[in-house]
Amino acid sequence: YLYGIEYPARDLRLALVEASRNRIGGPVEQVLLYCFHYDPTTGRYSVAILNLVRGAGIVTLFVLGGFVVTAVRREKRCTKRTVVSNHRGERERAVGGGGGGAPPHIK
Repeated sequence: YLYGIEYPARDLRLALVEASRNRIGGPVEQVLLYCFHYDPTTGRYSVAILNLVRGAGIVTLFVLGGFVVTAVRREKRCTKRTVVSNHRGERERAVGGGGGGAPPHIK
């Protein structure tokens, strides 16, 4: 129940979404309802800090996971190129190319 005769737009929108049991509203309202809860003592929606921290933690996990996946893919790509170039160097030495007698890991 909203008290008074003037309602802030955010409070009215969230109250409608909550009362409809999420049948109206989009993903933005779902996130807002997760981060804001109705406080009957003040008659307004206020920040639910614990849910906000949980949401930030989930976002952090996804960002770190994306970083790890990207780093692993780059490492595999770099390793694959190194293996191919090492094989080419061995083939050239066997044929007589690659000269100089330098160790294979220096090339």
